[in-house]
Amino acid sequence: MKELGSGVVRSVKRAGKDALLLTVALDAGGETVLSVPPSLYERIGSPCAGDTLSAAATSELAHESEYLAACRHALRILEYGDNNARTLRDKLARKGISREVACEAVERMVSLGYIREGEQARRLAVGYARRNLWGERKIVSALTAKGYSRADAETAVRDAVDGGEIDFAEVKRSLIKRCEARGMEDGKIRATLWRYGFGQED
Repeated sequence: MKELGSGVVRSVKRAGKDALLLTVALDAGGETVLSVPPSLYERIGSPCAGDTLSAAATSELAHESEYLAACRHALRILEYGDNNARTLRDKLARKGISREVACEAVERMVSLGYIREGEQARRLAVGYARRNLWGERKIVSALTAKGYSRADAETAVRDAVDGGEIDFAEVKRSLIKRCEARGMEDGKIRATLWRYGFGQED
């Protein structure tokens, strides 16, 4: 995050019950508007219009302001559907949130239970098997491409199998039947099985 330096408070306005808007004239030139929680405002001495803010105080306020904005963005993004940690972090970065603050906001979403990567990966794995007729190798590859760790991806598949949600033998039979219905020869069927994530041992 860019350091703003010291400055002078121009105005303080309430923005709802959970935030205050501080307009600060920066000594380096220009102004910035910071949204901060009342608790932080009180901790730095409840500065009023005309009071000077040190570089450290301005930096703390700016960081908290960006963090709160990142959390609001994250919640809006999550309202539209599941995101894993990496995907959400990348989306926040595209909105101009610094990587450090984006990571903090994502950690907060995880701690609140809004991101449950294990459950997300398992649902995706089941969908890939049932709808796409993919084997384990292709499913794990797809999950890691979406940002899940390889360990989490493999665990998701294993849990789905153990829970009876995926039967790869049945998935493979369904894929073979589909290939045969399309008139594929044995060589092409074997190639399709490999491309869909099934090996000789499956």
